[in-house]
Amino acid sequence: MKHLLLSLFVVVCLSGSVTAEPFQVGKKRLEIPAPAGFIKVTPQMHALYRLSEQMIDPVNDQLACYIPEADRAQAEAGTITELDRFFLLKVNKKLKSKVMGSNDFAKLKAATKNQNQVIIDTVKSKMPEVVEKMSQGLSKEFDLDIVMKLSDVVPLEPHYEAPNAMSFTMFITYNMQANGSQEDAVLCCTTTFLNTDGKILFLYCYADQDEMEWTRQASRSWAESILSSNAQAPDETPGNGGLRQYRWAIKWVIFGLIFALASIIKSAKNKGKQTV
Repeated sequence: MKHLLLSLFVVVCLSGSVTAEPFQVGKKRLEIPAPAGFIKVTPQMHALYRLSEQMIDPVNDQLACYIPEADRAQAEAGTITELDRFFLLKVNKKLKSKVMGSNDFAKLKAATKNQNQVIIDTVKSKMPEVVEKMSQGLSKEFDLDIVMKLSDVVPLEPHYEAPNAMSFTMFITYNMQANGSQEDAVLCCTTTFLNTDGKILFLYCYADQDEMEWTRQASRSWAESILSSNAQAPDETPGNGGLRQYRWAIKWVIFGLIFALASIIKSAKNKGKQTV
């Protein structure tokens, strides 16, 4: 029995290491496992990959987009799947070359909790222009007449916190007009700041508005998997870093969050009865 348990333990450990994929963030190489039950969108999934490219925002680099494993065959056949649930992994362009210690990450978490709503209100004032550009990009890329409007972004208080992680959930209310049809909907996203070996990653988990609890559980599991696959962040920020260079992190997170509205292209395509 002991040999059997040991064998199972080894298999589990090896499985975790095999599914982790290396990502170069600045000068650090991070091992990022996919969320459990999900796979990374690749160029071979050409239609879905084109859509994921529309989720790239101006201030963050998108490292990966993940869809359910069950959708692999459809995606590789060139179909844009429903995207009822999906994940994004991003890193801010200004932060990817920086290293943050746990000391400054604690200050970042405190500042985020104190200034969350103020910064969101500031970002929302800039969103109409951003969403309009995204609508134009989607219309051109997929030959559809799409107009999207962002109605509201409602943040909830952080629900999960660890020395190098913090998560909170947001609800995004939007309106979409596509080829004469109109739809109002609410998207739920749980977002996690993660300090992985000194690198700040933004994790996004999206689902319908009534699946908040799933997004929270799935996000936490993914975050813990990433942290356990990499070295711990240093206790202190090296050099003359300090918190000042990170004070707008929440704004960058929200920009990354909004661009996932591109995922509604599937319902737009269905309304227009078009294929890619």
